[in-house]
Amino acid sequence: MQQLALLSIGIFLLVSTPCLADDDYVAFAKSLLARDFDTSLPAQPIEQWMTSSLPQGMTPKWGDTITDCGEQTGDPAIDKDRDIPLCVEIELKQKEKTAGYLMLFVGTQKQGKLKEQAGLYFGNFQQGNKTVWLKKLGELSKMKLN
Repeated sequence: MQQLALLSIGIFLLVSTPCLADDDYVAFAKSLLARDFDTSLPAQPIEQWMTSSLPQGMTPKWGDTITDCGEQTGDPAIDKDRDIPLCVEIELKQKEKTAGYLMLFVGTQKQGKLKEQAGLYFGNFQQGNKTVWLKKLGELSKMKLN
């Protein structure tokens, strides 16, 4: 019985540890300024800038965990030697509908957090039947809702 309890605790710690690291990267991204992601933006906290820059009626929904920015191949033999990028995902919501996505680069698996290299990895939003791709985070303030 005692061994089962220890095994359960060990599994819980093993499974939950990556989540804590993920949360740390999300907190790191949220601690940065808009200017850290795009030098043309003000020295304003990223969450505050984003909320004030999105069109009225659109809100950012920050993901709880980091992602691989869509870069892993799924083949461990290929990915094992790569330094996989790490991104925080933000879903752009218009009411209950998804209007777009942002992936903010915050580091890599091997190098950890990289404030100096933080930036928009990719982003897009829907405008009518068209998908608009963002090249810089500052382009968000130019978005128009339908």
